[in-house]
Amino acid sequence: MRDDEADIDKPAAVVAGSSGDSVRAALAGVPSLEALRFLDRVFPAVVVPVAVLVVVLSTRPLAAGLVVAGFVAVNVGASLLSRLAGAARVAELLRYAGFVAVLLALPHFAGAGSPSWLLGLAVACTAPISLPGRVMAFAGVSVVAAATAGGLWLAAAGWLAIASAVAAIGVCGVLMTAIVGHLDSGGAALRSTLARLEREMSERQRVEQQLRDTRDDLELRVEERTIALTKTNRKLEKEVRDRRDAEIQALEANKIKSAFLANMSHELRTPLNAIIGFCEILLEDRGEQDSADLRKIRGAADHLLTIISDVLDLSKIEAGKMDINVELFPVAEVVDSVMTAMAPQAEKKRNSLKLRCPRELGTIKTDRTKLHQILSNLLSNACKFTEGGRVELTVQLGFAEGRRWFEFAVVDTGIGIAPETIDRLFAPFMQADTSTTRKYGGTGLGLAISRHFARMLGGDIAVRSVPEQGSTFTLRLPAEAVDPRTTGALLVSHF
Repeated sequence: MRDDEADIDKPAAVVAGSSGDSVRAALAGVPSLEALRFLDRVFPAVVVPVAVLVVVLSTRPLAAGLVVAGFVAVNVGASLLSRLAGAARVAELLRYAGFVAVLLALPHFAGAGSPSWLLGLAVACTAPISLPGRVMAFAGVSVVAAATAGGLWLAAAGWLAIASAVAAIGVCGVLMTAIVGHLDSGGAALRSTLARLEREMSERQRVEQQLRDTRDDLELRVEERTIALTKTNRKLEKEVRDRRDAEIQALEANKIKSAFLANMSHELRTPLNAIIGFCEILLEDRGEQDSADLRKIRGAADHLLTIISDVLDLSKIEAGKMDINVELFPVAEVVDSVMTAMAPQAEKKRNSLKLRCPRELGTIKTDRTKLHQILSNLLSNACKFTEGGRVELTVQLGFAEGRRWFEFAVVDTGIGIAPETIDRLFAPFMQADTSTTRKYGGTGLGLAISRHFARMLGGDIAVRSVPEQGSTFTLRLPAEAVDPRTTGALLVSHF
């Protein structure tokens, strides 16, 4: 390899594997192992035929053969020595020392007229291979030309023959140096490209290995996560099944309970009605002084009958057995009946009970019994939580959404309701607080049942209240209620 190309190939030599060894050898002026191997193949093919030709054409073949044999021995010894580590430079010096000795001695033994200079020509052609770099190659060619000229001069050859031999050796040496240099340049580019490809392949293999490792790790994680999710899903499915079974069992138990209470209506009410009836008979037969205990019995029976009726209504609602009976009747009939029934309770609490309504209320098409029960519950609550105050029922007729609506407002000046308890006021068994239950009694079912009845009839109940000032419960019902059984509507209990 030539000196001016050594610096160009130096970066590639660092990473080019085996090609890096040849570049470092070139930089050190020592032939590489590849060059020596190539020289071992080329040198015999070039030099041996020339040596045989020289021996055949020499005047003293035997002496010339011995000199040529010595030349071959020196070349073989140098080749073997070059295989040793660090001995390549010594081997080349020994080789060229042998060349010089043979080229100086061969013309004397072969004769001045023999073509001994052809052996120098063959050696000069191999100099660019054995001596890396352009300077070293030129130096080798010069040494060979000088030795050839010296041998011819010692053999008393003519100056023309000497000049011709030196010129032939110089021209061939220069041409071979140029050819080898060009091949070295192309080889360096090829080695650089191969080194780059090798680096790219190594990097690609490294990336592929990382990708494989990452894929294996992801597959392992996915498998672990899948197993964990499968276990979690099975656990959740089991919990869902257990909860569904528990819910079904609870619903079945609730239906059985509600059906039982609904079917026990006759058995529970009949004894109470008998007690109430016998109390009325005894009250008629006895005097005023002996009737106090009977009135207590009668009051307790009436209260118990009201509680039983509320519980049975609630059970019917939960069981889906509460029916409505839509009929057309005057509103005034129900209002008058309710006001008459509530008068004794209002008088007992020293409340003034008033009715405000137009003279002609007209008729309403709805369930008479449920309307009566709703108004009775609202007025009863107003009287119960008001003492020495005012309880008022206002009835108005209005129009909304293209329909006629009746609005029944029950206003009282009682204890009122705290804002935080209004949202749960219509829940079953719920009152304002525990102190209210202890002081005023009651089960907390009246408002829950009343709101459900109102919604069954197509309306609703709203409430406004200020603590210590009073409350207003407003019932809105359409003038013509529609039986849900005729429309296919599904009425769901909110309890």
